[in-house]
Amino acid sequence: MSSDAPNIVFVDDDSSFRRIMGREIERMGFAVDVFPDADGVRDRVASTLPSAVLLDLNMPGQSGMELLAELLQDDPGLQVIVLTGHGSVSEAVDAMRRGAFDFLTKPVSLDVLEQTLRKAVTTAELIAENRRLRRVAESDGSRVVVLESPAARRLEGQVVRIGPSEKSVLVTGESGVGKELVARMLHDTSPRREGPFVPVNCGAIPRQLIESELFGHSRGAFTGADRKRVGLFEAADRGTLFLDEIGELPLELQPALLRAIQFGEIRPVGGETTRNVDVRIVAATHRDLRARVAEQTFREDLFYRIAIFELHVPSLRERVEDISPLARHFLRRESRRSDRPLSLSADAEAWLEHQDWPGNVRELENAIVRLSVLASGSEIDLAAVRDVLDPTSRARRDGGLPTLELRELERLAIAEAMRRHRGNKRAAAAELGIALKTLYNKLAKEPGEA
Repeated sequence: MSSDAPNIVFVDDDSSFRRIMGREIERMGFAVDVFPDADGVRDRVASTLPSAVLLDLNMPGQSGMELLAELLQDDPGLQVIVLTGHGSVSEAVDAMRRGAFDFLTKPVSLDVLEQTLRKAVTTAELIAENRRLRRVAESDGSRVVVLESPAARRLEGQVVRIGPSEKSVLVTGESGVGKELVARMLHDTSPRREGPFVPVNCGAIPRQLIESELFGHSRGAFTGADRKRVGLFEAADRGTLFLDEIGELPLELQPALLRAIQFGEIRPVGGETTRNVDVRIVAATHRDLRARVAEQTFREDLFYRIAIFELHVPSLRERVEDISPLARHFLRRESRRSDRPLSLSADAEAWLEHQDWPGNVRELENAIVRLSVLASGSEIDLAAVRDVLDPTSRARRDGGLPTLELRELERLAIAEAMRRHRGNKRAAAAELGIALKTLYNKLAKEPGEA
């Protein structure tokens, strides 16, 4: 067997099955390490870094489910394929929920086994390459952030597996956790990566305009429609349409969205003919859509259309290990923008890690921006962090809380959104959660901004 062959760790207590399957796996072109039980498997996996683990769930001693949990705790990106008998499919499904790559039912079809192993190996190679590129990017100071928590690494593995699919994905999580970033990662790992990525905040568009925004309108379709307008579905043709806060979509507009997703065709408002569109849907929400389905405020058939795959983005308090890498990432970005060196002291990072961050990544990012603007030196120490971010600390010193004029805060937020979206007013308005017309009005009040 070539030393370059992908390595598979195979764990099964049935000696004859283990012997036969071990030979077959080698014939498929893989190297294989065979174990009769869980003893020594973790050490072997840690030392050899196999491409995949083939694991029987029903073993004497330590169960396969327990070993699965330990292996994924050691390396959330490890591809573990579980084996089960016909009567234990529910247990295998539970293993999938816990992070297993796939499950196979005994007796195993050799064709299916080979196909599954090759998919697992390909996924492992993609994750390894992604991590390598991130390490390189981190070392040369580029914009990539390397996250360290098991939850983030597990999510990364799920994105790599799901990204190449054409199926719809629902991304869930609290506000500010980075659901749009996950959507962009799905787009970037898909065959549509060269096509457009079009984000829209369904909760930020006025109810009377959302159908026109999504599907476009013909000239004269309604008062003020003095010209034809291309909708976001057409703008995302051959790419990805990101429907953020889809739980806010009015019930009466959901059938039209369902039709567009189900049949790949839209009818512009006021139009007489339908148009075909080739769009992948990634939706996101901080709501419990299943509860909304039960309340009959969200269509069940639409839910199942958008949630073929579900990805949950954990809150920042559930992945404390990511706070310092994220803070350093945002600070490097601000350092480049201001063209001056900036860093956080160790005790400043430790203080950040002990905060709750109810606004999640978005709140942390805003905090780092404030620190970078107000920093007096190149290193931001604990005293500076507490002075800026801990209201009680500054209040004790000054006898009151620092304030900024609301208008100035609004101006800074708009300027930052416009910069981030390179002057795209529609995208900036969606990020800010305001109507496009409102943004135009606010920009008109700023000289040279309209």
